[in-house]
Amino acid sequence: MAKHDWKALQAEFLAENAATGITAQQWCENRGLNYQSARRYIKPRAAQSAQNKQRNTAHNAQRNKNAQNCAKPDDSNDEEDDGSMDANAEPEIDPDPGVKPNSGRDGGGRFTAGNKNSAGNRGNPAPVTMFTHRNQTARKHSAYAKYLDADDLFEAVADSDLHDELVFTRARALSVTKTMKQIMQDLQNSESVDQRIELYDKLLRAEQGLDKNIARIESIERTLSALALDAVNRPRLSEDTLRIKAATSKLKAETQKLTAESKDVTTPLSGIVSDIQGMSDNGLMSK
Repeated sequence: MAKHDWKALQAEFLAENAATGITAQQWCENRGLNYQSARRYIKPRAAQSAQNKQRNTAHNAQRNKNAQNCAKPDDSNDEEDDGSMDANAEPEIDPDPGVKPNSGRDGGGRFTAGNKNSAGNRGNPAPVTMFTHRNQTARKHSAYAKYLDADDLFEAVADSDLHDELVFTRARALSVTKTMKQIMQDLQNSESVDQRIELYDKLLRAEQGLDKNIARIESIERTLSALALDAVNRPRLSEDTLRIKAATSKLKAETQKLTAESKDVTTPLSGIVSDIQGMSDNGLMSK
């Protein structure tokens, strides 16, 4: 996949966003771009900041013009000035429907541009999330993407798992086997001693690579088998743990019950022990 000119795409998105209000995700879907990869470069906040800056510039220009017209000393031309000002004045820009009036915040609870209260203010502690439903960005971050600038590779392996690794390793083993077959044919047809030595060296390295691939296949197979056993044993271990805890609680309750019931029971042995303990010498033989 060819690399994209993100700066040019960002400029196109800003233009279409200002004209139609299209979202970044819709714009990426219309262009056939992967939104999860493009969202690092196509930023809707930049478009919103540009619109707010343009809106504030137009509003300030209109306010300065009105202030200059009100400061004129000639009262005789008030009616003409008012008429000309109404005719030449630019129409007021409608406020953003998402902005709450006289609050200094937008629809998501964030401070608007130029708000003086934003300094030192934490803002809305629970702003409206910008993530779509079932978005996995919070769970799958781009920790490796900043070290490897290859969006096509990340898109290709996004849905891969260990079974794909097993298939790929088996394919590599077959490729090495075909290479070994070709090397053996070249050995049979070779007449030069130096060439045969070089081919033997290649054959030895191919056999070593095949052994590594076979060992890798065995390792992946053992891992997959262990994962399958874990999927079966995990619920069983949980049930066994709960069963052991229940049996322990039952045994403690039965022990406490038997202890309470036999507390006041007198047996012949307990009577003998009481008599011995009641003696002055505690049952010891006098010297």
